[in-house]
Amino acid sequence: MASDTALAPPWCPPLERPAPRGLAPREADRAAAVAALRAAVDAALPHVFDAPASLRAAGLALRRALNREDGAAERIALAQGLAAAQHAWQFDTAVLDAACALVQQGAVTLPRAADRHRALALAAAAWAASGRPCLLMTADDEAAAQACRLLLPLFEALGVDAAPAGSDASGSALRRAYAAGVVIVPARRLAADLARDRRERGSGDAQRLEARLHGDTGAGLLVTRGLFALLVDELDRVLFDDAVNPVLLSVPDDSTALGEALQQACSAADALAAPAHYTLSTERGLQWTPEGAAQATRLLATLPPLWRPAERGEWLLRQALAVRDLLQPGRDYTVAGPQVHLDDAISQRLPERALLPHLTQAIQARAGLAISPVTRATDRTSVLGLAASAHRLGGAGASLQGLAPALWRQHGLLAQPSHTGNAATLSTTHEASLDDTAWQARVQAGFDAPAGVHRLFVLRQLASAARFADLPGAKAEAWVLAGLGPQRALTQRQQADDAEGRPPATRIEVLFIEPLDSARAEQQFIARVQDAAPPGAEVQARLLLHPQGRWVDQALGPLADALRTLCRLWPARTARLLAVTLALLRWQSGRQQARALQAQAQREHQLKLQLSFAGGTAVVSTTPPAPSPASASPRRTS
Repeated sequence: MASDTALAPPWCPPLERPAPRGLAPREADRAAAVAALRAAVDAALPHVFDAPASLRAAGLALRRALNREDGAAERIALAQGLAAAQHAWQFDTAVLDAACALVQQGAVTLPRAADRHRALALAAAAWAASGRPCLLMTADDEAAAQACRLLLPLFEALGVDAAPAGSDASGSALRRAYAAGVVIVPARRLAADLARDRRERGSGDAQRLEARLHGDTGAGLLVTRGLFALLVDELDRVLFDDAVNPVLLSVPDDSTALGEALQQACSAADALAAPAHYTLSTERGLQWTPEGAAQATRLLATLPPLWRPAERGEWLLRQALAVRDLLQPGRDYTVAGPQVHLDDAISQRLPERALLPHLTQAIQARAGLAISPVTRATDRTSVLGLAASAHRLGGAGASLQGLAPALWRQHGLLAQPSHTGNAATLSTTHEASLDDTAWQARVQAGFDAPAGVHRLFVLRQLASAARFADLPGAKAEAWVLAGLGPQRALTQRQQADDAEGRPPATRIEVLFIEPLDSARAEQQFIARVQDAAPPGAEVQARLLLHPQGRWVDQALGPLADALRTLCRLWPARTARLLAVTLALLRWQSGRQQARALQAQAQREHQLKLQLSFAGGTAVVSTTPPAPSPASASPRRTS
């Protein structure tokens, strides 16, 4: 077996500053460039007799072209590499067309996951043949596992070294995965690993680092090979929906004994009762009675020493009481094994936002679960910064509706039209109800689906789950949060059919009982349903709207009551009024997302400017100081 030091190939530095972009090329010019590359692939196909040998020859030509920065020679070599992979795999022409767009900074629409993975594999094989790092980035571990099941046997047959780098990989196994020609890796894992490696290379003695990488002193510090070609699956989700959340690098650090303090605060809260000791509400917060104040003072003495000062200890008690008295499982959070998933609107249930830090651990303590480790942040990065540092970027998504300008402006990607004919199946029928009672009746009419039909009820937030569960007959139905995806629910239904000897479903009906943030999000969800559906099953989708929905208040604020009055006065126009309100809500959601992405990019730009003045590296350790006993309030550490 090869040693770890033999697994450290040369480093390919990521881009520090993307090239400036002007106006996007015209659609006709883009189509002509893709068509020209496709013609070159077709011309090269008859000359491929041994696919692995042809791919190696194309890789050598591509390496020389990249070293010379010769764009024309690069395109010829890519065409030869694509031809070699296509000769071996014999994919559909639509998949090959998409791959030709991907290697030319393209963003393609492919609703089915299998088609996306095949197109990404063609592009990855062509880039990896050059010997430079090629990474196929997925949205999460589940998507990475799905891609691995399809692609690893294909890569092996072509002689391409490919490996997964899952979130649970570490040590030599992780370095071995990143040493492969093609690495299939979740987005947040890659962002964290590359940020850590860039920090290591930018700090300390470079000669010492290289000695540890290639010398006799042991395993290297770095795990990745750098970054050259980055191919993104579920492009819309990775670079837009999930990219607003930064990636924090952290290490376990509970120097303040916060975990123990949270557990003891949970026990102390059980010694307090309302209204004898306190009153607690979302509007007025926590109010102590004289007896309660005295009891709380005695309870603070049972906390770890650092948390006994009045302000610190009372914060713990306020949080523990809020978790017990104000939050409800199933409405504000769900527990899945040791994990706690918080509802997006949970802050509205709390009397103050100061109770949000470590709320997950406080809920775990109340539920009797093992508390997640308290961590300390050491670095901050993002998937946006990762995409900006790729020399060659391409991606595919189930739907890129409305994203073409942002793709070019933010990432230099050219959105291409759909390369398959089934994009029309990704439509949703809107059904409007006059009031909440009619909406509930329409939802209940979907219960007890006939034989051969699976109905899946889709909720946007946890707060809707409790209301849905209260409907008679709802507990026997399959429902899922949109953010978690439909795969598990559909798999369970299919397993139940197999156990009871029923034939596979011929139709799957998706019922959105509340709207998602965008029509693109609905299309993305339906595409995932299609991927998990039995072969040949038809997929239909409906969106159930009504004026009393919470989304109406989010869209209109104080004008929501006026809309409901209009719906009562003109029932025939209810559907139109709700459609306009939904369009307004989605415009607001898109604007908020754009602002969040812009703020994320500005923070990274400001950090680079600060580091350039300070003479530091592009990724800096921002370790906060540990809280001191003299601090007036608890410091947020994770």
